Amino acid sequence: MTGAHGPATKRSWLPIGHPAGFWYVFWAELAERASFYGMRVLLALYLVEVFGFAENDSGSIVQLFTAACYLTPILGGFIADHYLGRYRTIIWFCVPYILGHVILGVFQTEFFLFVALFLLALGSGSIKPNTSTLMGLMYERLGKGHMLDEAFAYYYAAINVGSTVASLGLPLVQARYGYEVALLIPALLIGASMLVFMLGRHHFPPEEIRTRITPRSAVQRHHERQVLLRLGGILVLIAIYWFVADQASSTWVFFANARMDLTLWPFGFSISAAQTQGLNPLIIIIFTPILALLWQRAEAARGRVILPTDKMVIGFVLTVAALALLAVVGWFAETAKVSVWFLVAATFLITLGELCISVVGLQLCYLVAPMSMKSQVTAVFLLMTFAGDTFGALFDQLYGQVGNGVYFGIQAVIALFAAIGMVLVARSLERREQRELEAERKSA
Repeated sequence: MTGAHGPATKRSWLPIGHPAGFWYVFWAELAERASFYGMRVLLALYLVEVFGFAENDSGSIVQLFTAACYLTPILGGFIADHYLGRYRTIIWFCVPYILGHVILGVFQTEFFLFVALFLLALGSGSIKPNTSTLMGLMYERLGKGHMLDEAFAYYYAAINVGSTVASLGLPLVQARYGYEVALLIPALLIGASMLVFMLGRHHFPPEEIRTRITPRSAVQRHHERQVLLRLGGILVLIAIYWFVADQASSTWVFFANARMDLTLWPFGFSISAAQTQGLNPLIIIIFTPILALLWQRAEAARGRVILPTDKMVIGFVLTVAALALLAVVGWFAETAKVSVWFLVAATFLITLGELCISVVGLQLCYLVAPMSMKSQVTAVFLLMTFAGDTFGALFDQLYGQVGNGVYFGIQAVIALFAAIGMVLVARSLERREQRELEAERKSA
């Protein structure tokens, strides 16, 4: 088997033979993601309990903030490409990142709240596209491109380990010491991330900065429009997925906090509503290799490759199941508290959906796009999260205005239409591919 960057290497439990700079990226990214998710896991209830926002308004603020974090990567990528380079962009944007965390925890007024969220979105989003790119450049310059697939696997493991530990741990800190202390820990984490990057600077490659933008020909622009139209259906459906999935950081938390018995029977201990957000990265860590093995076995049994679009259809079906479960549970929760295990089950389903939709969708978009458009398509893919969360912020206004069963039921119906849309898009792409193959055969 051959990876995208050369012959596949045998995967080991620990990174062996990787450049020294890899470890600086690994630990810096782990600390940065722990910083971000540790803050976000507390944010929804912080807005309600400290600032006195209504739950629907708090949910809207959280989703608008998340949306902004997927808009600012465009700024970070542009500045890195044309002005500062990736390393200096990361270092400089750690400064507003740290300030945002400090302001959020210390100055508890609405003005400073929105200043803090602006700085956090600016810092987090501007760093986001540059760490992975810097790592990729390092491997290519050192002639270790064949190890990049393995490096990215560990890189994404760092993201999920950091977010899991912070999502489960910081609510415990908050419960014991209050929001002020809990929200300052992310500031220390991003400070540690910045320090690690600075210590590793001599291991990162020199960068070329593009001082001018090369104009594209009319033919190039036409071809780019055709590619985006071809992927348009998938991109819209990705936005719908993130609209419902990112409710887990807002309305799902409120639902758990008010309507669920948070005792994990029969283990005899309880979790907080905020800690339920730590289930997503934990499930990703555990089930990413399991799902990869299941795909391999299914392909071996069927004797053919499972298409990315088919995996995405399965992902949307799992998403519908998660929301339908919450809708049913929501009806019963109107009269009595329900077990948190139902939320665990829904999180499990929608996270498996994420592995089938988001990860596979990004891979599909990357493969379909020509070399000249791969960065643009990746940026548009991130913008779909922005679009989904922006719509989610508007939809959050319904929370508390209708019953929980109705609220989650509407989302289940939207997800069902998205699943049907995914089937239609998959068939359309297959027909287009068949026509292109036939045209190639005729011209040969």
